[in-house]
Amino acid sequence: MTDPVNSYTTLAKCSADLCAFMLVCELGKLSAAAQVMNISQPSLSQRIKNLESTVGRQLFVRHSSGVDLTPQGKLLLQLLEDPLKQAATRFQEFQTKQTSDRVTISVDHAFASFWLLPRLPQLREKSGSTDICIVSSQDPFVNATPETDITIFMAQAKDVSAGSTCLLQEQVSAICSPQFLADNPGIDSPQALLERGSQLLHLNTPGTHTAWLDWAKWLAALNASPEQLPAEIVFNSYEMIIKAACQGQGIALGWHGLIDDLLAEAELVVLLPDTVNTDVGYYIELAGTSKSSKTALIRDWVVDQINT
Repeated sequence: MTDPVNSYTTLAKCSADLCAFMLVCELGKLSAAAQVMNISQPSLSQRIKNLESTVGRQLFVRHSSGVDLTPQGKLLLQLLEDPLKQAATRFQEFQTKQTSDRVTISVDHAFASFWLLPRLPQLREKSGSTDICIVSSQDPFVNATPETDITIFMAQAKDVSAGSTCLLQEQVSAICSPQFLADNPGIDSPQALLERGSQLLHLNTPGTHTAWLDWAKWLAALNASPEQLPAEIVFNSYEMIIKAACQGQGIALGWHGLIDDLLAEAELVVLLPDTVNTDVGYYIELAGTSKSSKTALIRDWVVDQINT
């Protein structure tokens, strides 16, 4: 008879790698599984290699469009799929009963400040007795916690899983304060912006999951790319840039959907009619471990508010 103590000890050493294996089998791609687990693809690949080393067998064949199970991989999946899925489901149900009165939203600083915070009273009314915990960071994926129920993040369309819903497509215009516009007449084209290079407010957010559109790329999209664009005023947060723009300190790039309230209140104005659209957008998705009706209700409320 197998010693249960030794069996649990062995399983404990491989549990994370086995969960990674099951997710890759479920989703068919390392990139999709890595996104669900909130880890990098190289980290996921290492977990699969660790599992293959532990069992002494190759489990996947890798190719350009994804991965396929080897015969040994299919055997392992056949042996573990039902019991592991049942164990994961039962544990999730047990955990949900303990934490069902709180929904945790992981979101970047910009979306939290300019979209979510102004609508927090309506969200609290919608959520009823459920506590709302907002975890704001520069990169929601990197800083997501095991308690995260909903993630709102910026990504390219090609990197988004099927379970995500697009909230805002990236549409970016040059913006400034009404007073700045009055004090600086004659900025009537992207090329004219180049002559005001020292007045452009730049965003630098190294290490984020998806890079924000910068001035060089925005101008290039409008055929006004300089050889070297001066970057005299640089911030590491979008909130600081918008505050500086509202105070008349320069010209910023404005993400429609985030700055709409400031435009409606005339704290900011669109400087040029030119808008750059990209394949980047804000997306919302439920965490793989969160399936409560309250979590889905809040996700649907955010989507409805965006589309209203």
